[in-house]
Amino acid sequence: GCRMLSDEIKNTIQSAYTRFLDSKGLKARYGQRLMIAEVAKTLGTIAVDEEGKRSGDPAVLAIEAGTGTGKTVAYSLAAIPIAKAAGKRLVVATATVALQEQIVDKDLPDIIKNSGLHFSYALAKGRGRYLCLSKLDVLSQQGQANQATAELFADEGFQIDVDAESEKLFSEMIEKLAGNRWDGDRDSWPQVIEDATWSRVTTDHTQCTGRHCMNFQQCSFYKARESMAKVDVIVTNHDMVLADLALGGGAVLPDPRETIYIFDEGHHLPDKAINHFAHFTRLRSTADWLGQVDKNLTRLLAQNPLPGDFARLLEPVPELARSLRTQMQFMFTLCEQLAEFRPNSDPDSYEKPRYRFI
Repeated sequence: GCRMLSDEIKNTIQSAYTRFLDSKGLKARYGQRLMIAEVAKTLGTIAVDEEGKRSGDPAVLAIEAGTGTGKTVAYSLAAIPIAKAAGKRLVVATATVALQEQIVDKDLPDIIKNSGLHFSYALAKGRGRYLCLSKLDVLSQQGQANQATAELFADEGFQIDVDAESEKLFSEMIEKLAGNRWDGDRDSWPQVIEDATWSRVTTDHTQCTGRHCMNFQQCSFYKARESMAKVDVIVTNHDMVLADLALGGGAVLPDPRETIYIFDEGHHLPDKAINHFAHFTRLRSTADWLGQVDKNLTRLLAQNPLPGDFARLLEPVPELARSLRTQMQFMFTLCEQLAEFRPNSDPDSYEKPRYRFI
């Protein structure tokens, strides 16, 4: 297979770095130069077949770069030309919002301005940062209905409390969306929106109906995602990348096969990965629960003959619960043999040991 790092790309990277330093009046830093070279070398040795698919081992590089290395500039200058030449997208993931904003608002514009590299970039955020039109519809209709009800009852001396402030905000949102003066992104609304208010007008992937939603064509989140399909560099956070991979990859971000990933602030990655990919079960309490099911169902079935299909479904359950419980017991004994589960003598200092099975 062919390699991704040609002399042409090498020259592009070198001249971009030189130009960047010159136009900012900076001197080359040893750590930064080293990092550019390492990133370029790692990505450049990826062997691909005729269809552009990787044919060799995964290319993974871990770099510890101290403060003052200028790491964003280093990995950007090396990875962007290689990703563009290979027709891949570059996803830069950070652990903190602060760094994410710095890369989008400061570092990438600075690189474009001073290095002579041409590329487009966008910030990818989760659904929760975008307005859900369907929810806004319902809320504004409720507001109007409440208003009408309030007027209806006013003569009778009743008072219905309509939160006028929220209603004003919601109608302002509708107005700005209609006039293309707002893109539905929470962060681009001119004022700070309180969490409690925002949570009423946003959604998450469990509630979102996606293509089945009548507002799908106008949806702020999906529009933002569509515009992301055209950019060279996507800046996002670790959670978003891991959530995308947990959904099978390519659900919210580009297809992993078409992507080069950079995880900035990588020391946060293990904890984040455990949050997204770990599963746990309580052996003892589940075994107790299975025992209860066995005992109670057996008693119930002995007392009351149940009708037809329902009885046929329930009758095998106590036996199943018993056999499952035996399996659980076996699992528990096995775990006890593998690991020291008993707490040490000082209960305050006891930290549960963690074992990882691969």
